[in-house]
Amino acid sequence: MTLEFAQAVYVDEGETVTFMQLVERTGLTEAELADLVESGALPDAPPVPVEARFSARCIVVAHAARRLRDEYALEDSHSLAVVVRLTQRIQALESELRRRRGGR
Repeated sequence: MTLEFAQAVYVDEGETVTFMQLVERTGLTEAELADLVESGALPDAPPVPVEARFSARCIVVAHAARRLRDEYALEDSHSLAVVVRLTQRIQALESELRRRRGGR
C-alpha cells in the first residue's frame, strides 16, 4: 500500500498575485510561467507577465502545471505549456460530452 499526500490550496477568488509571487507559490520557473502565459494556458492572464497581477484561477492552473511537469518529467517549458493546453482541451471536451449525455 502506498501513501499519497495531497496539497490543499485555499484560493480567495478576489485574490491577485504578482508574477514573482506566482513563481514562489507554485514552484514553477519564470520561463515555465512565461510560456504558460504566452500559450494561453493561464485563464485571463495579462499579456505582460512580469508587471501583471494574476487571478486566483491562475494559481490553480499553475499548481496543476507543476504537478504535470513533475509527473511526466517535462524538462522544457514549451513542452509543459503544450501538455497543460492539451489537458485543458481534454477537460473541456469531457465536460461537453457529459453535458450532452445529460441532456438526452
